[in-house]
Amino acid sequence: MADFTISGLDALDKALGKLENSAEAQDKLLAQMGEQLAGRAKNLTPVDTGALRNNWKRTAPKEGRVEVYNNTEYAAHVEWGHRQKVGRFVPAIGKRLKQPFVEGRHMLRDAVKETEDNFEADAMTILEGLLS
Repeated sequence: MADFTISGLDALDKALGKLENSAEAQDKLLAQMGEQLAGRAKNLTPVDTGALRNNWKRTAPKEGRVEVYNNTEYAAHVEWGHRQKVGRFVPAIGKRLKQPFVEGRHMLRDAVKETEDNFEADAMTILEGLLS
């Protein structure tokens, strides 16, 4: 029979003691991941007046979930695209519309994809911060 020693258990026990309330740790992780997602969406949002870009928000973590949203009236039109009437004059831009459809910019969709791609590394970084 071989003898062996496992070292580092004291450090692990101490780190886990900091996370006694796992729901609290999960909420902290979700809040920080939500902030990262909102930040990525904000960076991908086109700017005219800045209203759309500056209106990205996240909810407080609840039941293992956080939501990122933008309540700007036209956010969905910029995200997914929209139809428009060719030839209509738009005073705000001083021009007549030429295209029947404007493609969406997909800032939230692309931010979610980027967040999914980086989730494991980002989560480990956040958890390390929580444990230190």
